[in-house]
Amino acid sequence: MPSDISDEQLERVVRRAVRAELSRLVGRLFWTVVALVGIYAGFGLVALGFNTPELNVVTTAFVVLGIALVGQGVRMLLSKWWPDDIDAA
Repeated sequence: MPSDISDEQLERVVRRAVRAELSRLVGRLFWTVVALVGIYAGFGLVALGFNTPELNVVTTAFVVLGIALVGQGVRMLLSKWWPDDIDAA
């Protein structure tokens, strides 16, 4: 059939699509690791703020920064793996 594309063109298109998907997956995995490190550090800051014997400005800042870091980590995970859900909100 004259309307069929050749095997070489199809192979190029498939190879380009696979390369794009692998690139997207690598980016998602990188940002997932970054987000998990941020979440872990955020929980550490919150725990550090709550485990001190006295409550002062520094411990309060640790707790607030830790909560913000956990929130940003969760948001980054959601935006990388489910981008349509975050953009619609």
